[in-house]
Amino acid sequence: MKSLDKGQLALSLGVAGIGLFFLVGSFQIPDAAGYSTVGPAVVPRAVGIALLVCAAFLVYEVLRGGFKNHDEAAERELITDWIALGWISAGLILYGLLIEWAGFIFASIVLFLCTARGFNSRRWLTNAIIALVLAVGIFSLFTYGLGLNLPKGLLSGIL
Repeated sequence: MKSLDKGQLALSLGVAGIGLFFLVGSFQIPDAAGYSTVGPAVVPRAVGIALLVCAAFLVYEVLRGGFKNHDEAAERELITDWIALGWISAGLILYGLLIEWAGFIFASIVLFLCTARGFNSRRWLTNAIIALVLAVGIFSLFTYGLGLNLPKGLLSGIL
């Protein structure tokens, strides 16, 4: 019988911990008053439950001999792509800095472009068009469809 892989078990328990964190935290969110049966805690609870289910499957795989089709020796030889990590990290940092001032749409476009570049895409115009369509679509859905106020930023006079 193959011994337990401590790294895989740690990953599985880490996913369980994050799921438990989401689930416990969701019960700290006050329910909205009114007739709505769907409150702000529904999505965090669903995420917490989904993570706990995934963690259970991961632990099951570890107990059955480890993750299937996973070559740990080959993975140890992979090098970290620091440039990709830099692009994606820069996108996340810029998103956090731009969201209030520039607004959701511009911040999301910057994040999408940096992430696409991190994945080695150099099609700046195509990526910008896709980012614009996605950002405007998500902004419209949340703002006008769900009634949630995403930051308008520089477009506050237009939107």
